[in-house]
Amino acid sequence: MSEDTLPLPTGYQLSALDPVYRETPWEPLGRLRDADPVHHDQQLNRYFFTRGSEVEALVKNRHLVVDPAKANDGTFTKTLYGQNSKELSLLMLDDPDHARQRNLVLKAFNKRSVDALTPRIHEIAKDLADDIEAVEGEFDFVQLFGSPLPTTVMAELLGVNAADRKDFRRWSLGCMQALNPFRTLEQTALYEESTTTLADYLAVEVEKRRGNTDEDLISRLARAEEEGDTLTTTDIVLLIRLLLIAGNSTTTDMIGSGIVQFLKNPDQLAKLKADPLLIDNALDEILRVEPPVAQALRTAPEEMHLVDKVVKKGETIHLSLFGAHYDPALNPDPQKFDITRQDIKHFAFGGGAHYCLGAGLGKVQAKIALPMLFDRFPNLAFAPEREVKHKIAPAFNGYGEIWLVK
Repeated sequence: MSEDTLPLPTGYQLSALDPVYRETPWEPLGRLRDADPVHHDQQLNRYFFTRGSEVEALVKNRHLVVDPAKANDGTFTKTLYGQNSKELSLLMLDDPDHARQRNLVLKAFNKRSVDALTPRIHEIAKDLADDIEAVEGEFDFVQLFGSPLPTTVMAELLGVNAADRKDFRRWSLGCMQALNPFRTLEQTALYEESTTTLADYLAVEVEKRRGNTDEDLISRLARAEEEGDTLTTTDIVLLIRLLLIAGNSTTTDMIGSGIVQFLKNPDQLAKLKADPLLIDNALDEILRVEPPVAQALRTAPEEMHLVDKVVKKGETIHLSLFGAHYDPALNPDPQKFDITRQDIKHFAFGGGAHYCLGAGLGKVQAKIALPMLFDRFPNLAFAPEREVKHKIAPAFNGYGEIWLVK
């Protein structure tokens, strides 16, 4: 059967549960984009968008809603997030509640905070590189560097007491089981224990720091105020948990994907070493080729006519970031990893009202880590006889482990 006569991919074929999609998403998405760019996926009950033009417009459309409670029963959004929307806090709020929380958080989670933390990020990255230096033979980059870096940085940002850091890291990793759709009973128990224990710990810390003048993120969130409005202790705990679950995981994935792409494309690594100022453009290319978040979900606030489909109120609008990033109309020759690419278009940090608050912090960590690692370990390479495979994480993209040798 030729490719032209194959049935179009749909349902779980358009998710990380499918091995073809997981490793080469541009193949099924390219076929779908050409034949049915607004695909009504009846298996998972969603409208699946793959063209860059529609994704760009819709991801920035502030009229669309994100609250799963406003989605129709049985839709993809309701099924995926309907029972856990509180866990995702700010991500699942619409205005005016979203604007209220975001404005308050922006007062604390701003560029000044990130800039002040940058020297410490250098130190943390160096210490973790020392751990790599001490290893004999092959090692898992994710476990040894990719995961500990953002977790440790977040502990610094929050002002977690040094004596509590080991517990904090364990709770943070346990909370990230929220992203694992195949949790074992043991992992589920770890997730439930970690979220409960961490919430209790954070609630105590928030109350202790209300009214003080310290510059850590918990203190800044606790005293953030706008027109007499403040964040409740519950608001702050949920926001911090969101940063740990979504922020840490996506930063780990961005850095890990950078390692993989540069090792697969040594010519591009040579360009970066020859011109270190290419790092910012390189990060955007990494985010285009390997977006840590694979989708943006919106709900139609009313009946909408989108290209050749009528999307009813309450239906799921699924914006495929891979589909948009690999659209040759948006990024010519999209399968090529090119750190000198001009006018890179990607939506890895979302857009509009829901543009990622932690984008700056994540990019600073990758900007520090990647050049330092390749400079310190010039012979870094994939471990022999170890496959480099993406993890199975619907809605997300990255590598569960990356085995390397020095």
